[in-house]
Parts: sequence; C-alpha cells; structure tokens
Amino acid sequence: MNIEKTHWKTLWEDNADQEKKTFDLMAVSDLLEMVKNENYGEYYSIWASISERADVKQAGFILLAVLYGDSSYTLRANCASALLTIMDEKTIRSVDVSADRPDQSDFLKLLEKKIKILLKT
Repeated sequence: MNIEKTHWKTLWEDNADQEKKTFDLMAVSDLLEMVKNENYGEYYSIWASISERADVKQAGFILLAVLYGDSSYTLRANCASALLTIMDEKTIRSVDVSADRPDQSDFLKLLEKKIKILLKT
C-alpha cells in the first residue's frame, strides 16, 4: 500500500467532510449565490449540500447554467449529479450533460425542457 496515496486520500476526504459541514450550515440561497459567482469551494462538496436541500425552483436554472458553461468536466459532472438528484431524473445521466460529446447539447436542451415542465406542476 502506498502511504502517500492513502494519506492524500484521507486528507482530501477529511477536508471535503469539513467543507460540507460548513456548507450545510449555510442557507441554500447563499450556496446558490456562490455558484452564480463561480465559487464552488475546494472539494466539490457544495453540490452535495445543494442536492440535499434545494428544490428545482431554487436551483434548477442556476445549476443548468453551470452545465452550459465551460467549467472542467469534474465540476460539471458533480453539478449534473446534484441537479439530476434534485429533479429525481432517472433517464438522463450525469455524463450525458457534463461530458464534451456530440450529443451533449441535445441532452442539455432536454434537461432544460424537463426543468420547465417540473416548474409548471
């Protein structure tokens, strides 16, 4: 076993857990404002905190804007997972809307349509 890898992983997980606890103490509106300002934290834990507490009305279009942006794949994938969780979406996968692939735009448009439908109900 590589001690350095184990140590790095432990540090990452500990820091991510602490960051998540901090985010969980914040209002969802403040977290979404951070996302609008492209302040996502260091460990991707903002997405879990949002997905556990936000609803489609609060977060749908804010998270969709991130997916339409040019952020890194890892950031978009975590954002996509959060949005799909909030929407309880079962047919579109995170990779469908976060990976740079020819049909990504089609999936993003479908996701946008589904958000609009959810907001009407």
